[in-house]
Amino acid sequence: MKKLSILLAFVAIATVSFSFTAPPARKPSSTASSRLLAFPVAGFKSYIKDKWGASRAGGIRRHKGIDIHARKGTPVVAIADGIIVERSHTPIGGKTLWLKSNNHSWKAYYAHLDQQYVREGQRVRKGQVIGTVGNTGNARTTPPHLHFGIAKGSGWVNPLPIVKNSTKVPAPKTVKKTTTAKKTTARKSTRR
Repeated sequence: MKKLSILLAFVAIATVSFSFTAPPARKPSSTASSRLLAFPVAGFKSYIKDKWGASRAGGIRRHKGIDIHARKGTPVVAIADGIIVERSHTPIGGKTLWLKSNNHSWKAYYAHLDQQYVREGQRVRKGQVIGTVGNTGNARTTPPHLHFGIAKGSGWVNPLPIVKNSTKVPAPKTVKKTTTAKKTTARKSTRR
């Protein structure tokens, strides 16, 4: 009888302890995720002016990104570790770069750059200077700014929630150019 009581007590304890499960893993919030990224423009003197969805070309199209205004020549940085998958000069975007993130399913688009400091196929680290703010392409009559977009799948997503709480990188005193003498080709682009 005593052995039966001990056995029943043991079974009861085992049943109770196996009935508890770990809580489901929490998906990181967009705020927590964006803190793992670098803000696309270095320094603390930039500001977001034109946002996602603003009217363009007299209402014919909508803005597919955000415009981050800063002085011409202000460093532009990689928001995440990744690879530069395209470097080009287009009529609309001017000098552009595309960054494919190592840890995210999207690509970052940088347009209207004054300088491009990286080449296609180059691996970059979060916060690394990849270019400078400018007003190339169809922005040549506007104040200098970075048009920043995020492409996911076959479309665009609003980049503001992705970068609004990201870490601002101090502007470096000097920037080492890492480009090669590779000539980029002009292509027509409708990527904005």
